[in-house]
Parts: sequence; C-alpha cells; structure tokens
Amino acid sequence: MKIAYLDCFAGMSSSRFIGALVDAGVPAEILYEAVDALDIGARLDLMHIKRNMIETTKAHVSLVSADIDLESTPYYELPIFLERHESPENLKLLSTIIALISNASISERAKELAIDTFTFLAQAEAEVRALPIEEIYFHEVRALNTVVTVTLCCVGCDWLNIDQWYVSPLNVGSGMLKYPQGSLPVPTPATLKLLGDKASIFSEGPQKELLTSTCAALLKALKVSFAPYPPVCITNIGYGAGRIEYDNLPNFLRVCIGHIDGGKKQNVNHEVIVTEAEFTDLRPEQINKLQQELYERAAQLIYTQPIVSSTHQVTEKLTVISLPEDAVAIRYHLFSQIPLHTVHWHTEHYEDLIHYEELVLTPWGEVKVQVGQLLDNKIIFVIPDAQICESVAQKHDLHPDQIRKTVKTLFLTRKKT
Repeated sequence: MKIAYLDCFAGMSSSRFIGALVDAGVPAEILYEAVDALDIGARLDLMHIKRNMIETTKAHVSLVSADIDLESTPYYELPIFLERHESPENLKLLSTIIALISNASISERAKELAIDTFTFLAQAEAEVRALPIEEIYFHEVRALNTVVTVTLCCVGCDWLNIDQWYVSPLNVGSGMLKYPQGSLPVPTPATLKLLGDKASIFSEGPQKELLTSTCAALLKALKVSFAPYPPVCITNIGYGAGRIEYDNLPNFLRVCIGHIDGGKKQNVNHEVIVTEAEFTDLRPEQINKLQQELYERAAQLIYTQPIVSSTHQVTEKLTVISLPEDAVAIRYHLFSQIPLHTVHWHTEHYEDLIHYEELVLTPWGEVKVQVGQLLDNKIIFVIPDAQICESVAQKHDLHPDQIRKTVKTLFLTRKKT
C-alpha cells in the first residue's frame, strides 16, 4: 500500500505543494503539459533554492504576457475570459472554473479531484456567507493563479497514485486578512468550516495566513487522514518552498512517500454518520427503489429492520451509514421521498486494522506471517501461515502448534529489539 504524509509545520499552500510533489519525484513535464492544457496563457517556473539550509523546489505560476499580473488581476478581467464571454456579468465563478478544468486535456482523476476541491471551497464560502453557491466570490480565488496551482497539485497527486494521504497537525497562522469588503481573521471561517472537527490545528510563527482555504478544500478532496505516521518504509521525500523566508519558521512543505509492505488499509480511524428513520406502509419495491437512490447518493451501507411497539404496531426502521460530506444530501432525500416527521442521526467512529505480511527467519527457514496492527503501532495478532507450519511440522516430526508458537515468539522478539 502506497501512502503519503504531509508535514504542515509551516502550513500549506498550493504552490508549496507543487514544489514538494516535484521534489518527491513527480515529473515536471506532466505539469508543464497541464499548464498548456488549461489554455489560459499561464506558465510554470520551477527552481531549486535553499530554505533553512535545505535544498527545496519552488514553484511560481505567472502569465506569459508581462502586461498582466496574474496575482492581482480579477479572473473576469483576463483576456481569456474577455474573449470567450460577452460580459463579466454573465460569468458564474464556480461554473466557469469547472468548465475550464473539464475542458483541459488532463486525466479524469485529476479533473475530478480539482473540481471537488473548488466545489468544497464554494460550499464552505456559501455556508459561512449565507449566500447561494453561485453568488459567492472566493476570497482566495482573486485570479487564475489559484485555479492553475490547484489543478497542477491534482495532476501531481494523480501521477503519484497514493492509496492514503496523511496530514500532520496544521499550522494555520494568525492575524487578519484585509479585503475591500472588510477583514477576516486567520484562519478564515471557510478554512475552519472545511477542516471540520477532524484536523488538529495550531498557530506558530509570523502573523500570516499559513494555511489557505483552498488547501483546506484540497485536503478534504484528497480524503486525508489526520493521524500520526503509520508504520511505513519511506522511499521519497520532497520539499516545496514558499515565497517568503521567515526568521523563525522554515517556510517549506514536506511530503514523505512510502509503502506499508503487503498491507492494505481502508479508512483507519474513520468517521461516519449513522442516519435513522422510521416509516410505515411502504411496499417492498418502494423500499428497494429508495435504497438504490440512496446508494447513488454515496451511502456506504443501508439496511432495514422491523420494530414492534408495546401496542404490537409494526413499523420499519431504515438505517443509512455514510461519510460526513454525504449525510446532508441523504437526509434531504429521505424527507423528500417518504412521509417522515423526524430523521435521527449521529456520528460514529471506527478503526480498521492495518494488515500486512512479513517473513520470519526460524530454525526451519523463513515462515510467512499475517500481522494485524492498530494506528498506534500496537500489534493485535500474528498468524503464521498454516500450510507452511503443517509442512514444517511433518518434516521435523513436531506438532504444528509448536511451530506456530515459535514463529510468533520470534516475530514479536524481533519487533522489540
């Protein structure tokens, strides 16, 4: 299983993420091709610089035209939009960004990840501002550089093909961000909304926005796990440098990539929403149709069970298990499709074991074992291969239980040394 761990001791920005991805092995050529595929007249420059005596990669996105400042020009004033639309009033920011990404010649996985990122960002901004999603104006997306950098991050993540992303506690920064409409505290309301109650955050260093809301949305799209390092063999390390060099904080992002040998893990220490509703007088075909519709809305598991009251009245209870980001849509669908007065829901956590295989050197040769391990590195079980133990036992006139016990003892002793 291939994993990646983001060290966000100085927060995270999309440009630093690009630099870290390239430094960790993502080919620069595929990013240059992605910039061309967006077809907005942008360019990507990559350079090697020192940050706190560490060799890092710095990424910078600009426009080919020197007459336009990509950092400050509103997206609707750029030539690419003035040429393609009749007037800025007809532009809808989210749909414009989605169309721009969808029309680019990049992989479908990268498109989906980028579109999810901007959709999550728009939903968070709309919620904190109490505005319809197409009326919001991202405080982060002042111009197209954010669209380009996020898309490049998604192309790089797709190329790496990571099974699970992990993230350290996040340095969010501090202070105030000033805009023509007013000021916002750091971290911004949208950033906090996107991080939810899963992330561990702190503030250290300069009074700056160290974690952007765009990166918070990207972390959500990547379905990251906010957890310590799992047991991993690190194969690649990348450092992405920020634009400013701080006196008291190394301004770079570190990504560590590695493998859990033979392991397969899904949703360690994961959070789900359990939604429950009671109903009566639904025919079996109606229930089947409802279940199919809920699965189409990303439900993870659905089941029904009869409930008999003290008056012997029989009702049905529907239970739907989903990821937190899908729970609202599921509740809305339940209310709209069946006659309900109340829907109950609550949060649950579950933790899957990390499973992997290892070879143990014994007096009879190498014996394969299956290992189950929790996120805190505690080993729950060690199961020697049954066929190998039987074969060794017959060959040496021993009982298989004796072989299994010895193999397990040798494995655990090696782990402690």
